[in-house]
Amino acid sequence: MTSVRPAADVPDPSVGDLLAAWLPGRRWFPAGGASGADVRVEPWLAVTFDDDVGAGDPAGGGADVVVLLARLRGAGVPGGGVVAQVPLVLTDPADRGPGFIADVRTAAGAVAVHDGGEHPACWLTLLRASGVGDGVDGAALTAGGRVVAGEQSNTSVVLPGLPSPDGTGGMLKILRTVTPGPHPDVVVPRALTRAGWDGVPRFLGALQVPTPAPEPADDPPSSTSPQQLTTLAVLSELVPQAADGFELACDHARQGESFAHLAADLGRVVAELHAVLRQAMPPGPMLDPSRFVAGLRTRAALAVAEAPALAPREAEIEALLTDLEHRLPRLRLQTVHGDLHLGQALHGETGWKLIDFEGEPQRPVIERTAPDLPLRDVAGMVRSFAYAAAVGGAPDPAWEAEAVHAFLARYRGSAAPVALRGLSSAAPADLDPPTADAVLAALVLDKALYEVVYETRQRPRWVHIPLAAVDRVLDRARRAR
Repeated sequence: MTSVRPAADVPDPSVGDLLAAWLPGRRWFPAGGASGADVRVEPWLAVTFDDDVGAGDPAGGGADVVVLLARLRGAGVPGGGVVAQVPLVLTDPADRGPGFIADVRTAAGAVAVHDGGEHPACWLTLLRASGVGDGVDGAALTAGGRVVAGEQSNTSVVLPGLPSPDGTGGMLKILRTVTPGPHPDVVVPRALTRAGWDGVPRFLGALQVPTPAPEPADDPPSSTSPQQLTTLAVLSELVPQAADGFELACDHARQGESFAHLAADLGRVVAELHAVLRQAMPPGPMLDPSRFVAGLRTRAALAVAEAPALAPREAEIEALLTDLEHRLPRLRLQTVHGDLHLGQALHGETGWKLIDFEGEPQRPVIERTAPDLPLRDVAGMVRSFAYAAAVGGAPDPAWEAEAVHAFLARYRGSAAPVALRGLSSAAPADLDPPTADAVLAALVLDKALYEVVYETRQRPRWVHIPLAAVDRVLDRARRAR
């Protein structure tokens, strides 16, 4: 149903030239604020689809759909190089549609080039290739479809007509940065859905195609290149009447309304997530305390070097980490969310749902899928309340502290095994409360140090937000010694 081959002249080189100029302006462009001059766009692979997959469907309007996988290289690209997915819809210039980029003249004649992430013909093709919605009229599948506003690293499309167990429709997430191998936003939600846990949108399927590894990527891949599945799109059940968790928290802060009740319920859901992941996913290795703290030290040193405001706090940061190293025991690591914050939670008619298990898409998969301490997720959520208070302009300085207290109290009170569909209900090795507090403090500090560097570079007027968190953590550690 799909064909993967070297990009070469698919599409025509003139289309490649157009993309090199167009890509840097996209919100999801993996190289962030880099300009076209900073990044080389090198077409690598082209995924094409049989006529009966979707491009030939009457609902597709006779458009040609090509998914271009392009290497992005240059100083502005994370790690020096990533692979971006650029789905394209090519039509007659008279049939311009959503996502229109430009008309170009190719060897075969003039074509109108569209961003497939915004075009129903592409949505339909991806659905058909995923095996989702078989037997359903194409026009019905894409009717009412809309791109989610505000999405940055990927393109998410709401599809009310997509069949789903609860009849709520579906969400098509088109990944913009891709890498061969198992994708965490497939592996984890699928495992949680199979376990019967309702704290995530139900996993419906994914589009995965065989590709060679992109490195060493200077030569076109051959038929003998080792193949791995690369995930291009993920489908999940739509959460009806869902509100973004961060926007919801900001609204409460702005209106001076307590978020404690919602934060407490979120704490319960995060605790359940960690309990179910312990059962549904393979166990991780044992924690090496020295190695774990060494990683925190390295990141702290880099942060101090980058942000001058941290220099006076360097000795106290080291004292906190030394104390942690002395008290941290060996314990079993596990699969965690890895990038948890309020923006990764939706609140709908049935409560909270956690989303986006892919981690930071520009980091290597092996890093973002590595087993970790569940308190890493907790620390990310704690810091998110601080930003909600700041962005929402909470009139009461206690708003953040109240939300954090409610979240942590419910998380700690709910951190127990959850038995679903016959899975093992063995409890994890517990940290004693003082050690758990020390670990959480170190991980909150780790997150806040990263934020200080980010704000120093991008939004200097916001540095006070994470810097206040650094001082709170260090002050508590000082008083505890």
